[in-house]
Amino acid sequence: MSGIATRFGMAAGLAGLLLVAACGGGGGATETPGTGQSAAAPAPAEKVELTYWHFIDQTKMVEKWNQTHPDVQVTYESLPSDTYFTKLQAAVKAGTAPDVALVEYQMMNTMIAADALEDISAHVPADLGGRFPAWAWQQSTQAEKVYGVPQDIAPMGMYYRADVFSKHKIEVPKTWEEYAAAAEKLHRADPKVRMAVFSPQQAGQWAGLTWQNGAKWYTPESEAWKVTLNDDRSKQVADLWQRMLTSGAVADGADFSPEWVKGLTDGTIATWIAPSWAQSYIKGSMKKAEGTFKVAPMPQWADGQSAAGNWGGSALSVPKGSKHAKQAAEFITWLNTDPDAVNLAIDTNGIFPALVSGQSSPAFTKEDAFFGGQKTQEVFLAAQQGVDPDFTWGPNMTTVFAMFKDEFGKAVNGQGTLSDALDRVQARAVEDMRKQGFPVAG
Repeated sequence: MSGIATRFGMAAGLAGLLLVAACGGGGGATETPGTGQSAAAPAPAEKVELTYWHFIDQTKMVEKWNQTHPDVQVTYESLPSDTYFTKLQAAVKAGTAPDVALVEYQMMNTMIAADALEDISAHVPADLGGRFPAWAWQQSTQAEKVYGVPQDIAPMGMYYRADVFSKHKIEVPKTWEEYAAAAEKLHRADPKVRMAVFSPQQAGQWAGLTWQNGAKWYTPESEAWKVTLNDDRSKQVADLWQRMLTSGAVADGADFSPEWVKGLTDGTIATWIAPSWAQSYIKGSMKKAEGTFKVAPMPQWADGQSAAGNWGGSALSVPKGSKHAKQAAEFITWLNTDPDAVNLAIDTNGIFPALVSGQSSPAFTKEDAFFGGQKTQEVFLAAQQGVDPDFTWGPNMTTVFAMFKDEFGKAVNGQGTLSDALDRVQARAVEDMRKQGFPVAG
């Protein structure tokens, strides 16, 4: 991506360990060699205060840092997730951005293209990238410049109601064709039951579904972006879901709505294709369904495959303009690599840590009583090995995600098919990029 990175003028930043100089001797002054005169001892390091924005509770991790790093203190601020990136982008433009901020992977290239993040590559440890899955590190870097340290990843699986499957003698589908067939069988057996809900507004899930199938939405070339949001792999996914929507085996609606939560809780919705973080949501919102859920790998597009998509995940970055980029980079490196900090994040937030060594933590790999004692994270540990490292996000994902919501909403309301919606998103996305001044190939 070096051509595009150079074209957009990426900023250089600082990161690394804060070094406090210490003078020998026990007095407040030392003799300057060769002069016989005393020189004042170096002034103590000035206390640094950092601000940290996130939309998932980081209190315990920040408290741990502040207890062990008295010279660099962090103030954590929680923001609503639905307006988070709008506020972050506005703060960067206004010169009021925090020193550290969460940046979801899908927003990384958008933030880089806007010159909103510091390049911290000069001072992060040389081996830092090797501590994370290659594809997660790729999401946080560009042209050998480091714009974030991965915090969590979100490989996807299939949550299913084992009791509903058992009642209707449904085998856990291993391929997407088996999934579609099971959806039809289930709906015929009980018209009130749907295999899943296709949510038009959930572009993150859509990205994960197509990512699994090898879709390539954006390809950076030497001087331009190649944009293929309606490529053949994406259309294959669209056609399968369209077929299930048309037959009624899958419903359309809003995920995370009260109706959707009720459906998964009472078993009238049988599956949710979602990432590792969905476990925390299920346990918090669907308590009455304890013991009925299981987790399986995503259905595959061909027998013998083990591909998975990713829906979510994030890195911690240093927004442009921070006066303490070096200390901020030290903090985010510690937060995402220190074993105690990572275990706190697992226990507090239920994250799937990007840190490879953190994935073997007992706090992460334990049995889960809610899921009938299943070691659910084993499914996602295997899934992460099948995430395509070559999936690249574009520089205008904020507007593109809104376009998916708009066009998929039209499709489920009778204005063409999902495949037609992809063609409309493609045309609009290319037009938007050109208006913003991004070079587009073709």
